[in-house]
Amino acid sequence: MLKGLLARVVAEPIAQRRFDTILEPICKNKRKLGLAISGGVDSMALASLCKHVRIFNMPPVTAFIVDHRLRSESTKEAESVAKLLGTLGIQHKILTLDWKDIQNPAKLSNLESVARRMRFKALGKACADADIEALLLAHHADDQAETVLSRIREGYLGTGLAGISPRSPIGECHGMYRVSRSGTPRDLHQAKRDTPVFAESGGVVIYRPLLDFTKAELVATCETRNMKWHEDATNADRTLTSRNAIRHMLQSRAMPAALSSDHLRRLATQSRANLDASEETATEMFKLCKVELDIVTSSVSFTIDPSIESWLHRETSPQLTAAKLVRKFFSLSEDSSKVTFQNLAKSVAFLFPSIMENKLQTNTSVVHLGYVGLRRAPSTQRHGLDDHSKFIIFPRPVQNPADFAKPLLEVTESTQSTSREPRWTETHIFHDRWWIRLRYVPADVTVGTCVMVRFLCKRDIAALRRNDAPLSTYAPGNIRYSIPAIVEVIQTKNKRGGTSTKESIMALPSLGWTRKGQWLSKITVVPMRFTCRYKDVEFSTSENHTVKLSPLSTAHLDSESTLIPPIPNELSSAEGHC
Repeated sequence: MLKGLLARVVAEPIAQRRFDTILEPICKNKRKLGLAISGGVDSMALASLCKHVRIFNMPPVTAFIVDHRLRSESTKEAESVAKLLGTLGIQHKILTLDWKDIQNPAKLSNLESVARRMRFKALGKACADADIEALLLAHHADDQAETVLSRIREGYLGTGLAGISPRSPIGECHGMYRVSRSGTPRDLHQAKRDTPVFAESGGVVIYRPLLDFTKAELVATCETRNMKWHEDATNADRTLTSRNAIRHMLQSRAMPAALSSDHLRRLATQSRANLDASEETATEMFKLCKVELDIVTSSVSFTIDPSIESWLHRETSPQLTAAKLVRKFFSLSEDSSKVTFQNLAKSVAFLFPSIMENKLQTNTSVVHLGYVGLRRAPSTQRHGLDDHSKFIIFPRPVQNPADFAKPLLEVTESTQSTSREPRWTETHIFHDRWWIRLRYVPADVTVGTCVMVRFLCKRDIAALRRNDAPLSTYAPGNIRYSIPAIVEVIQTKNKRGGTSTKESIMALPSLGWTRKGQWLSKITVVPMRFTCRYKDVEFSTSENHTVKLSPLSTAHLDSESTLIPPIPNELSSAEGHC
């Protein structure tokens, strides 16, 4: 079927040197490389091209085959693909999806999206476990055309016409440590003389090196190299999905010239170029602005440089460039996946009203986006005049704080241990801002103990005041109810057979504060520790860009620990155990 549809298309196989030129910058400084291989012609062409790289030293490659276990023959197909990779001499691993928590997955109305999410989570975890930071996918030029046409059909214009990005994080793996923009500490201070302030970075990034090549070229490549592949019969059923219907229309050339594959690809290329140009300009504008990132509260204060508004008026796409700039401010606090161009219009109008053609009304003192708000900073005097160019992005208390609580450690009779060997819990991201984990000695933790991270709440304040928590200085007003608190919860059985619960604050990790007011530099016995790093942000200190944090956060750098690199927010419980 596939060969029949492409028979009329005259295509040459992909020149190895051309592919090598595309792949070389992707592989720069990469220790290992991962390939997502389905066994179709696209991914098998990718595998063959990667195997025969010539112009540079290719890092070690591992190919991952996902067995979805949704069809009876899927395991045999995965094993067959593994054999094909074996003939190429490529190391490979089959990842089997586990559906035990989902009854009758075939009956799910959203089975395709669920399977996609599970597939990418499996791929992300496999890459992290193998210390692979770059995963190659085989999306090609025809996929790009289909994506653009699908977005036109669904009404997603503007930035959506840029189509598939050649580089992106794995969105389905959001919150997975070492996969989702995390796993490698990065010092936000560029000057080595400054005290280190570490944020997360790293993770697994998807690259798509075949976007410049058509399906016909991939088929010709496999045929020329005698590379076998498997065809998925469901892709040829034009009635199965709207994507299949679009694919059939494009391959049969049933669309008008303005919506042909070639035209759609050119449209994507031009849209991507416009996005890149706006991004470059927005980056230069961002460097001019005075910005202070408060990693204690996840607040941002910034001043718009006076030259920027007139600069925007000279831009070809002023609203797009402004949105790119505003997104940089918001992404320092809010999760970047929530800061889309579609929901930035009010914020752009609030900051740059003169560039909005439709005169969007912004008669408000605060603009809300996700869990943060944007407002003007209290007026200050500059040369005798009020300075209205300074703004603040601040976190807003959530409506249901309990929904955000995450357990770090739970000890039951079945999980209790007498080991004296220190252990680390898994690292969790709290409120999409702080990555937190716990180090403990199992023998010191009693049955019924739970250590969790949750929002600070009003019932905690009285106890914190008795322990001299410096909230009024570093987390004033209601903003304190948006910072994380590490809480110890102990359940014990009473004489009547019931249970009693005791809860107490152990630490405010972003603040660098521990229970009983003991600062980290004064603690010598450390049976339990916490680490807290801020999320990955596109930010480094400079003359215009600064980081605000509590001095307690840098009171202790554990340079002797071999388990983790030295980081500023490593906390120790004052009592030594839960």
